[in-house]
Amino acid sequence: MKQTRTAREMLAQIENDFFKGVNLAAASRLRGEERRAYRLAQVERLLTATHGYAPLAMWLSDKFWTADEGRLKMNESNPLMTQEGLQTLTDEERERLLLMQEVAGLCHDLSLHFTFDLKEAFGIRNRLWVSNKRLVEWLSTTAYERIAMHTAYIMRKHAINVYASQHYLPAQDELAELFSREYLELVGRPDNTDIPPRDYVKEIINALLRIERHWQRGRRLKLHSEVVILHDEIYGVLPRQFDKGVLEAAQALHDYMDKEVYGRGSSRELMGRFAEKVREVRAQYLAEGWVTDDSLAFGYLLSHAERCAYGYKCGEDEAL
Repeated sequence: MKQTRTAREMLAQIENDFFKGVNLAAASRLRGEERRAYRLAQVERLLTATHGYAPLAMWLSDKFWTADEGRLKMNESNPLMTQEGLQTLTDEERERLLLMQEVAGLCHDLSLHFTFDLKEAFGIRNRLWVSNKRLVEWLSTTAYERIAMHTAYIMRKHAINVYASQHYLPAQDELAELFSREYLELVGRPDNTDIPPRDYVKEIINALLRIERHWQRGRRLKLHSEVVILHDEIYGVLPRQFDKGVLEAAQALHDYMDKEVYGRGSSRELMGRFAEKVREVRAQYLAEGWVTDDSLAFGYLLSHAERCAYGYKCGEDEAL
């Protein structure tokens, strides 16, 4: 019969495997910014070092939590996670365990790419968006380069989810298929790239800023958010400017959908009429070769109209 290890034995094993030689006992007495600096240094080290196929950060996380969002207990009977087990530890041991779990928690969120509390982790306003200037500055200058890479990837993943929820497909695809022209590779996961850390962060931040600044220009022009999305769908990619003719086409489609599509329920007849409207608008406002029937842009517009038919509006999230 397998003997269950005590809380003290498990604590000693984790300390030996993940915190050997980093003076955890002394660090457990630190508070404030000194404690945060120690915590970040350990997370950086654990994200950098690997064992087998994964960073040590992920292995440490597995000692406490599942690979799900929200830090769910890996094992309800783990004596380090039960009141009974904790009562067998001394005050000093519990202090060491608390610091271990703080490090492991950030390791969990960063290595598995879940959003996390920026205020707790970095001392920065908790808004995981590129408009958070202090966050962008921190990611661009910090000595914790692996942490910055993983945080930038989480920002990108979060933005993709926001744009997907608002059906802003050009921006969603721009980020999902982000390509580095300098390094000639897709900007993939931070633990599977040859792009240096600083440049990796820069690629993601610049892509997020391009989208943010595009929307800022749209606001200055007092454009309806749905017209901006239609404009970009007509381009088929995220454009770097607003084109007068494309804006006129977008406005014409927006007006048509408001009157003839919104809330009417999708049907073959309705979608057929909308496709004909797109062709009519194409002929009136766009140059030859734009929004052909077999193009990505045409598909974007049909998908947009179908959502509109079911009563959904695009671009209503405050992030946009």
